[in-house]
Amino acid sequence: MTVRCAVPGTLPGRDFRRAAELVASELAAPHLAALCELPDRGHHGRLLGRAAAQLQELYTELTSYGWRLVARPGADDQRARALLRSDVDTLAEVRGERTEAGQAITDAVGLEILGPVSLAALLHLPGGEKVLIDHGARRDLAQSLAAGAADHVAHVRRSVAPQRLRVTLLEPDYHRVRTGSVPTVSGYQSIRSLPRDETRGMLGVVIEALRQAGADELMLDFGSGAENEHTEDFRSQRGAEVDGFALPVHRATSADWERAAVLVEDGAQIVASLLHPEEPGALPEVSQLAARLVQPWQALGMPASSLSSFTVGAFGAAHRHLSAQLGEAAAMRTLTRLRDTAEALADRAAA
Repeated sequence: MTVRCAVPGTLPGRDFRRAAELVASELAAPHLAALCELPDRGHHGRLLGRAAAQLQELYTELTSYGWRLVARPGADDQRARALLRSDVDTLAEVRGERTEAGQAITDAVGLEILGPVSLAALLHLPGGEKVLIDHGARRDLAQSLAAGAADHVAHVRRSVAPQRLRVTLLEPDYHRVRTGSVPTVSGYQSIRSLPRDETRGMLGVVIEALRQAGADELMLDFGSGAENEHTEDFRSQRGAEVDGFALPVHRATSADWERAAVLVEDGAQIVASLLHPEEPGALPEVSQLAARLVQPWQALGMPASSLSSFTVGAFGAAHRHLSAQLGEAAAMRTLTRLRDTAEALADRAAA
């Protein structure tokens, strides 16, 4: 039985090579390496900047109020794209160097990509308002991201050459978009909610493109536990299907755990974020972290063997930035603790 550990999506520092080397020294198979994000490098290397860098036939620039679409590529667009390509190539180099030296590397790599619905809520039109207000712009954005993210996955496949590639689509603003809670640029009004069919379609076109590009596993992280709407839309015959969902343990309700159990029984995977954002300076012991997953799971009467359907991580989409606020030593201690927790859970699953 295997329980995997996933590298936090963000890490401290500005040196991507050093971050990749440190992570590689801590993780071997079956755990997941990652194309980590280093927010300290600035907007061009952060989640939104990386999403902008993946757009195909759409271009962006950085303004005082955020990223906006523009007619032609400029310095910001070129810098974000170059940085993303460089990060992929550097990760490939680090893994290649370790292989040549006879050192162990993970056979699986995880990518985190900002999903099209949240991207539309964050990216601006040339005039300044958010893409979310314009139906045609939303459609074009989803199609552009689908094509560009597929190219990104293909680049990772060629350069990094993982045996398995997991892509997690991050949709921290999905709920706000669906409920009409995203403010306009002025802040005086909210943008009208998008219908379920449209948000399902926007995500669906990206999911299908990523599948065709070579993603072995596709996960969705809505910043909270998967709701019935999410499982119906993305784990059924209604549309594009994903392999599983994220579950932030600190905010999981009994309904969230019950839904997770149904998903696991259906063959889905769950990424459990075990750290509590309200205690960023504390690092619980392995036994405490494991208990955060085992206790509610056992309370549902689920067999220990089903723990193998979990990947453990630090924070989900809503709080992933917290990992980058740790010092380098603390970030590595956290990764090691999560790895040891995954291995403890694997022992329990195999017992």
